[in-house]
Amino acid sequence: MALAFGALGPARAEDDRITWSVYDAPPYMITEGENRDGGIFDRIRHLLSDRLTGYSSSTLNVPFPRIITSLKNGETWCFVGGVRTPEREGFAAFSRPVAMFYPLRIIVPASKRARFEGLEPLSLHALLTDHRDLRTSVLRNRAIAPSVDALFRQYPPGQTHSEFGEAFRMLLNDRLDYLVEFSSIAAYNARQIGEPGAFVGLPFAEENREPVFARVMCAGTPWGRAVVARIDAVLAAERPGPAYRSIVEAWTAAADLPRIRAVYDTFLASE
Repeated sequence: MALAFGALGPARAEDDRITWSVYDAPPYMITEGENRDGGIFDRIRHLLSDRLTGYSSSTLNVPFPRIITSLKNGETWCFVGGVRTPEREGFAAFSRPVAMFYPLRIIVPASKRARFEGLEPLSLHALLTDHRDLRTSVLRNRAIAPSVDALFRQYPPGQTHSEFGEAFRMLLNDRLDYLVEFSSIAAYNARQIGEPGAFVGLPFAEENREPVFARVMCAGTPWGRAVVARIDAVLAAERPGPAYRSIVEAWTAAADLPRIRAVYDTFLASE
């Protein structure tokens, strides 16, 4: 019966399917190569799919802007890894945090390190206003961190991209000078191109001092809110355990592990 929808699961046949949307964003989502489907969000997606009894699921690889459009259209899609923002809360339902993005850095080619260190104290605001000759790009429709998002809205970069690998190839080929990115994403992409030392991550004034939490976001419909309620119940049971902690820490550089572990209790207490 319809009144049991939230507590017992889907009430109608058309509501018992979840389309999990993914795109290539290693090490969070890995759609190609030897580590395919082994990213942090991939592993969380599999865990949730296994626990969400009563739902059938499929996975669809699409660019991130397409994910946002589908959620706005109320399609029965969910995405592991969304950052909650006031604008997105207008069309999406969000779970409690599933993982974290941390730490955030200005990523530059190793060959340009001295040039950027010469600008210290490094500031994204200064790069976007006083050094417009230095080229950067942002992933379309992405939310990185509030202070960074606000700066990119006020001073839009000259380029955008739809895939992480595309941006790092541009950085390597001198079509970009820097990216604002999380260190684990930069390190993974450097390893993938066979040059672990290709990029350097530099602290900057507007970097997030606290982790940015990634969540599952589903369409902000009664269907989506019911799925999120089920997901939150799974997360409440799974997040405190060592197996889940190993997922969150997967692919983290050894130098960043103390940071991740220091904020893990905050992560567990978050809603």
